[in-house]
Amino acid sequence: MTYSKWSIIAILFGLLSFGLNWIVVGYYEPIVLIGALFLLIGALFSFIAISRKEKGRIKYISLTFFFIILFLVTWYEPFQFIRILTWLKNIT
Repeated sequence: MTYSKWSIIAILFGLLSFGLNWIVVGYYEPIVLIGALFLLIGALFSFIAISRKEKGRIKYISLTFFFIILFLVTWYEPFQFIRILTWLKNIT
């Protein structure tokens, strides 16, 4: 499989993780962390696909979805992002 297809798959898993967190009552940090990691992996695969000059537009679509999803999460639940950063800071 090409990197652009892997980027779409990772972005979709990240979106599903964030959606699952909204469905679950309360706030479950590991789900949000896994969703954020999938989004970052999807963006990384998209950048790799762009640098390798793969054919198609999927690589740009997944990168666009990465920024749209992060914008929507920050817009509708701004403390999600702060919780993730605080949690990551406390781990190290």
